[in-house]
Amino acid sequence: MNIMHSTQHGFDLNLLTVFKALYHHKNVNKASESIFISPSAFSHALNRLREVVDDPLFIRMKGEMLPTKRAEEIAPFIFESLELVSNQLFQPKKFDARSSDKEFIIATTDYTAFCVLPELMKNLEKIAPNIRIKVITESKNESLQNLILGKVDAVIGYSEHDEINNSSIDVYECCSDHYVVIASKGIYNSINLKEYIEANHIKVSAWKKHHGIIDQALKEIHLERKITLELPNMMIVPYILGTTNLMITLPNKAVEIFKKLHKIDVFPLPLDIPDYKINLYTSTKEISQVWLINEIKKLF
Repeated sequence: MNIMHSTQHGFDLNLLTVFKALYHHKNVNKASESIFISPSAFSHALNRLREVVDDPLFIRMKGEMLPTKRAEEIAPFIFESLELVSNQLFQPKKFDARSSDKEFIIATTDYTAFCVLPELMKNLEKIAPNIRIKVITESKNESLQNLILGKVDAVIGYSEHDEINNSSIDVYECCSDHYVVIASKGIYNSINLKEYIEANHIKVSAWKKHHGIIDQALKEIHLERKITLELPNMMIVPYILGTTNLMITLPNKAVEIFKKLHKIDVFPLPLDIPDYKINLYTSTKEISQVWLINEIKKLF
């Protein structure tokens, strides 16, 4: 009977451990002790393996259990298989950041990417020049689900009250920020709530969500702002502000980015809402992921 054929029909892989133990110790008692089962359980397992392979495998001679010709033939394959399983499942994988060319996948929003990637890539260029970073944008819950599944190495973005709560996800608060209103220079002297509601707004729908915290807060006081332009990211916003009277509400840290690109005025948000919090979400399993998370943490 072919052992691989049997494996496809419920073969007990524990029997391979029994084979390896007896092959090395040549004694049932010592072999059973080495894998922490009783001699009777060991003998029972050995009999099952003999039936599967259709060969006695080990024969008692001169006080030892010596392997048959068939046992000698299959031994290298059994040892190789057990070593492969052990290395893949139980041995920690080595990781050398300086020589590795591993690709890490980070799910984030474009604003968070603005805050994190320039400094992160600057650091990685020095300490891990061959490491590759792939940034993806998907819904927040989809990102966290893929984090749990191991399809994403890290998720960075603002916290939400309705996001996935899972014990396998670790959350680190990176920073917090307050919202401000940005408009092209010279249009407004100040902005009150009435002016804010009556203005034309640019809205960036991060995490592919159309109803963010600003609109939720307005809805609670029975107000609604006019969204003239909704965008999936903020890359083009400075250029639109330069040619229109539109305004946008963003975390204050974005101001420094926008000031480099266009002359703007910045005003307090005439609305009471919680600070913007950027979190780092991890579900670290591999040594390489732990390394990446530590490098991101250093940025804050």
